[in-house]
Amino acid sequence: MSKLFLFMLVGSVTFTACKDDDPPVVNPAISVDAITSASIDLYGATSATGVAVSENIVITFSTAVDASSLSGITLKRGNVDVAISSSASGSTVTVDPTDNLLTGTTYTLSISGVKSDLGESASTVTTSFTTIGVGLDTPPQSGAQVLYLNLDGSTLDITGNASTVFEQITYVADRFGNATAAANFAGAAAAGTGDIVELSGAAFVNPSTTISVWFKVSSLDAGKFMFGIATERGYFMELGGDLAWTKLATSHSLSPDPNSHYFGTAWTDPNGDGGVGGQVLVDYTGSIKDLIGDNQWAHLVMTHDGATAIKTIYFNGVIAMQVDLDLDATEWYLKDLAIADKADGTGDPIVGIDEVLSLGYSCSRANTATGWSIYDLATNTYKGAMDDFRIFNVALTASEVAQLYDSENVD
Repeated sequence: MSKLFLFMLVGSVTFTACKDDDPPVVNPAISVDAITSASIDLYGATSATGVAVSENIVITFSTAVDASSLSGITLKRGNVDVAISSSASGSTVTVDPTDNLLTGTTYTLSISGVKSDLGESASTVTTSFTTIGVGLDTPPQSGAQVLYLNLDGSTLDITGNASTVFEQITYVADRFGNATAAANFAGAAAAGTGDIVELSGAAFVNPSTTISVWFKVSSLDAGKFMFGIATERGYFMELGGDLAWTKLATSHSLSPDPNSHYFGTAWTDPNGDGGVGGQVLVDYTGSIKDLIGDNQWAHLVMTHDGATAIKTIYFNGVIAMQVDLDLDATEWYLKDLAIADKADGTGDPIVGIDEVLSLGYSCSRANTATGWSIYDLATNTYKGAMDDFRIFNVALTASEVAQLYDSENVD
C-alpha cells in the first residue's frame, strides 16, 4: 500500500507542474496600494486634477519590489512618451519625470510587469491625472486643437503639428506672474527689424476654426499687426492706434464665381469700417480699449463656423463683432476659410504666398504676395506680450468661449 501511495503522489506532482511557456503567475499578494503626487491621490475613483508639475509620483505596493522589473512603468501625454526614471526601495517605487510636466495637461501613468522580490507579478494598473494651471487640456474641445503654444520660454507646439522656423523674441512674466512664461515682442526699431516668430505646419487654415490668444499691448501710438498667415490671402489680426478699433481679416473661397472671383476677404473690423454688406449681426460701437483695458492682459478669440459661415470676434468673453458671411447672396461666400492662392479672372497661381504662420506680424518675412505688408519694409510689427496661442479645427460656441476665458483668466 505504501508503494502505491508514493507512486500516486509522484504522478500528481508531475501533472501539475508548469510548462516553460506558461504565463507568469499573478500573485494577489503583490498589488498597488496607492499612487500619489505630493498629497494628491492619483489612484482614486475619479481622475485627479491640480497635480503639481514638479513633484515625483510615488507608487506604494503591498510588498517589496524587485528593482529590476520597473521598465514597464510609462508616463504618456496623449500618444507622446514622457521621459522618466523609476527606482524602488522596499515596497515603494518613485517615478521621476526628467523634466517638469506641462501645466493644464492630462497624463496617463501605466504600471506593468512589476514583480515582487520573490518573482511574483503584479497586475497592470493604469491611471490618468491632469496637472495644475493652464495648458493643452484646459479648454473645451481640447482634442480639436491643431496648434497650442504655451510660450513658456519656448515656441514649442505642444500638439506636435507645427515647428518653429524662426524666432526673434524674449520672454517675460505671464498674467499669473510666472517668470519667462510669455513671449515678448519689442516692435521694430527700423524697417524689417521687428520681433517675429514663424511656424510651419499644415493645420493653420481650416474650414471651421477658432483662434485664441492672450495679449498685452505695450505700445498704443499706432496700428500694429499681431499675427497672421499671408496677410489678407489667409488671415491677420491688426490692432488700431490707441486700441480704438481692431481688424481680423479672413480669406474665404467663393462660389459661384460669375465674375471669375475665386476668393473674398472678410474685412471684419469691430468699431472699424470693415463690415461686409448687410451681414453684420453684432458690432460693438465703443472703443475696444473699453473692453480690454489699458496695458492689461486681454483675451482674444475668433471663431468661424464652416456650417453656418458665421464669424465671431470676442474680447474677454464679450462679442465685439459677429457677421454672417453667407447672408448676403451677392457675396457668393462658401463656408470655408482658405488661402487665396488664385488670381481673379484667370485662376493663375498667386506668386509670393508663404503659408507660414507668424506671430508679431501679418505674414512671414518671405511672404511678398501683398505689397503693403512686406516685412522688410514694415515698422508696424507688434509691440507687447502674447501667451497661450491656440488654433482649433472647430468653431467653439459662445458658451465654450466663455468657459475657455473663465478657465484661463487670472481671476
